[in-house]
Amino acid sequence: MSLNQYIQKIDRYLSKDEKLPIVVDVQNEADQAELVQHYHVGKNELIPGSKYCAPDEMPRYEELLNDLATIDKVLIVTGVTSYLKLDGERELQRFLRKLLSMPIAGHVVFITYQCKRYLPLYDQRTSRRIVVVDSTEKKAPDIVFAAPSIPLPKSAEAIKGIENFAVVAEAGSADTMYVVTGKSKDTFPHSLYNITSLRNAYDALVLKDASTRELPEEIGASAQWGYAMKLFEHKSSWADVIDDEFGSHTLLEHVFSNYANFSADRKWLYFIALKLFGAKNNWCLTAAARKANGINDFKKQVYRCILDKSVNDKNFWECYSSRKAVLQQMGNPSAELTSYCKVVFSKGINTICYLTDNTQKEQETIFAFLDQYGLEMNREKLIDILSKVYPALYQYLLPYRFGNALLDQYFQDYKYQKIINKILPEFESEVEEQAEKREYNYILSPRTAVIESLNRKDSQLYFMDAMGVEYLGYILSICRELNLITNITVCVSELPSITSRNKEFLDLFADAKYPTVLIKDIDDIKHHGKYDFDFYKNSRLPIHLIKELEVIRSVLVKIKDDLSEGPLQRVFMIADHGASRLAVLHDTENVWEMAEKGQHSGRCCPKSDVDEKPDFAADAGDFWALANYDRFKGSRKANVEVHGGATLEELCVPVIEFSYLAEKPEIVLMSVDKPDAAINEIPIVEVSFRKKAALKIFSTVSLQNVGIIVSGTYYPATELGNNYYRVDMLELKKQDTYYADVCTGDNVIAEKLPFIIKKEGQQERSLL
Repeated sequence: MSLNQYIQKIDRYLSKDEKLPIVVDVQNEADQAELVQHYHVGKNELIPGSKYCAPDEMPRYEELLNDLATIDKVLIVTGVTSYLKLDGERELQRFLRKLLSMPIAGHVVFITYQCKRYLPLYDQRTSRRIVVVDSTEKKAPDIVFAAPSIPLPKSAEAIKGIENFAVVAEAGSADTMYVVTGKSKDTFPHSLYNITSLRNAYDALVLKDASTRELPEEIGASAQWGYAMKLFEHKSSWADVIDDEFGSHTLLEHVFSNYANFSADRKWLYFIALKLFGAKNNWCLTAAARKANGINDFKKQVYRCILDKSVNDKNFWECYSSRKAVLQQMGNPSAELTSYCKVVFSKGINTICYLTDNTQKEQETIFAFLDQYGLEMNREKLIDILSKVYPALYQYLLPYRFGNALLDQYFQDYKYQKIINKILPEFESEVEEQAEKREYNYILSPRTAVIESLNRKDSQLYFMDAMGVEYLGYILSICRELNLITNITVCVSELPSITSRNKEFLDLFADAKYPTVLIKDIDDIKHHGKYDFDFYKNSRLPIHLIKELEVIRSVLVKIKDDLSEGPLQRVFMIADHGASRLAVLHDTENVWEMAEKGQHSGRCCPKSDVDEKPDFAADAGDFWALANYDRFKGSRKANVEVHGGATLEELCVPVIEFSYLAEKPEIVLMSVDKPDAAINEIPIVEVSFRKKAALKIFSTVSLQNVGIIVSGTYYPATELGNNYYRVDMLELKKQDTYYADVCTGDNVIAEKLPFIIKKEGQQERSLL
């Protein structure tokens, strides 16, 4: 049916005196415009729905209906149903039913817009007064309500105020219609239009870039979304904004090293970037951002994301390293640290794998773990884990090659028991056996006999108060990092092991060119509770070791700097005595009543003519010195560690000479039988019944006390001249590939150099 035919039907209505309105439903703006043009003539009055609207308000419908009922004219009404669609289907149908049944004074041609599915066409009483113009239906626009403060896209043709809504909605000129209004989507919960509200900067960002919908509004405060909105002023997408702020949205991990220096807004923006794009090459950042529900929660998730990983996952340690670095770059946020160190124990015996050495709190938690699980875990496995989670503690546990089986085993066992905070019965038996045998007397020389031969020219003394030999493995490990070469002599101090009896070496350096440096920090930690370490008050854990290792490292760095920058040729580090942690842990008084009270926390006691020699005590001149883990009565208990007695850890002391190796030597292993072999070839050592394994070492600098360590066994080298050295390895007979660490004295200067042993005359085959 053509529009003219519909017009004829409307004309017939107008020619009658029916006193009821007619409804004409159109499907597009063109048909409506033609109808309005046709009937808005003469005295016929056009009434738009907006006529009954106050600024930014919906029509006053009752006032409209009253005018329709009382004005004796031909009235052409438009726009009303577009407002009613905002209120929903129920309100629209209610209004139309009321309109169609309402008596009027004149004639009303009520034009509805795309309402045929809502009209009561089934009602025979009214259907004859409903005309549906059946033509092409224009798609209804999406509606965007924007608060006046929200900047809209430049391309948007916005109308101001809800009162102007209908005329634009029915014009159908754009797929999206912007209305600057105080109304929101929530005002029209049943709307037949698809409405989006731009109440704030977040809503505006959704409009700018649809991917904003992936970000819950709650993850940013209004000021933060406003900050982002300003960055969008000349950008069209999050990717553009992030590229401009951080270099590239695909390489976000590259700028995280500066995270701690970011402003609060930039930290939040970086978090948003991670939520949207992730960090391609950083598991921790991606995983934490994905789980976090805000910038503050992001810190929590950085800490806790590793808890979602099993220690058996193939990439566990890679993820561990990623998280550790992220926490360091974030400054290890303390707000989450305490709670993390509590919840991490949910991992039971695997707890240690989820801790780092980033902070003292975590280091202390590692010691708490060692106290709880140290006896349950395999020793080798635990030490291997420490190499990953607490390298300094692992370095402390590295063995020092004393060249004596008793000392080698004793100090490895002592250090391990110290960190797990336990004394094993078999070790206590060893201590008591040595208390009687005192084998150190013929194993080691007195310090007084050693220091006389020191080359003190252009040297400086570091007096390390209370630093025993337990730290030698750690010291050598740090020296390797710093290119410091050491010459170490282990000797014994005088009894009792107290400072007043053990500082004779100070006189030797009294007239030295460089003044003696006294390092009392270790002694202050062990005996005076520095940093609040106290066995009886604060913690029974050996957490004082944390600071002790830091002190030693800082001293070694200072020595390296002095040797590398000035005329100083060598530095000597000499200790007066060692100390015992296990004696404090043992916490027992002996049963002997002495005439005098115990001194130095009961480890020694002045002699008296009426005393009998106590069991496990060494004669120290005018003192008795206990060589087991008891203490004499009458002295206060030690609060961290103790000395004055005659255990190996109290008596054994190092004399260390340091020099600086400005250039790390290049070391090459060579076959003894093939001097013309290329230096980059893996040497092949042929062995037979008569022919024993041997290697040749070449160094680019002259070395002293050269040797190699293979599978834990040390083999000394003989100097051949011109920086060549020969090593005979009589024990090595099995055909295999081996790896050698090359040493000069106690210093490893090249690691894991491969060589092959094969039977003489056998065909070569791959052993690698």
